[in-house]
Amino acid sequence: MTNNLKRKKDKKQTILDAATKVFLEKGYKKTSIANIAKEARSSQVTLYKYFPSKVALGREVIIKLIVDGYSEYDKLLDDDSLSFVEKMKTMMNSGSSLADDINDDFAMFLQREFSSQNGDNSVVKVYNQYKRNFWFKLLDQGRQEGILSDEVTNEGAMIFLDLFINYSMNAGENAVVALKNHEKDIIHLFFYGIIGR
Repeated sequence: MTNNLKRKKDKKQTILDAATKVFLEKGYKKTSIANIAKEARSSQVTLYKYFPSKVALGREVIIKLIVDGYSEYDKLLDDDSLSFVEKMKTMMNSGSSLADDINDDFAMFLQREFSSQNGDNSVVKVYNQYKRNFWFKLLDQGRQEGILSDEVTNEGAMIFLDLFINYSMNAGENAVVALKNHEKDIIHLFFYGIIGR
């Protein structure tokens, strides 16, 4: 029984990894279930056993990106060998790299998921579940090292972050692509804004 559960879990992860790769490269619209099944070395029937629809699979990819991203950043925050500034630079580079890797069409699908336009708010729930703990931990480290401006409160930083997220959720398709193309600027403004330099 345990082996069967592990095999199912591994198969689901393989499909999810394949979907992530194909969606990021081709976008949402140009990706078919057949493309994902081929990348996962699976059948379409098997894929549908784990994910009921292309939308559900795309949603799970976004959730995976959120969870994996916060997990990666959290490990970075726990690395005592790096300074706060080094951690921030690493996160800025990682965020910019991810933005570069996301196909514009998938960025628009992501925006629709964040704004619950596809009839589900799972993405926003997962994002909100991780957001506060991570950002408060980051901000506290910055204060402990004397890098973060005392004028920037945790709540003020969260309002700024939420303004960006809310704008992104309600932006039109052209604005979503523009935001993606200016991700480096936005990340720079946020991180150096909280430092107060």
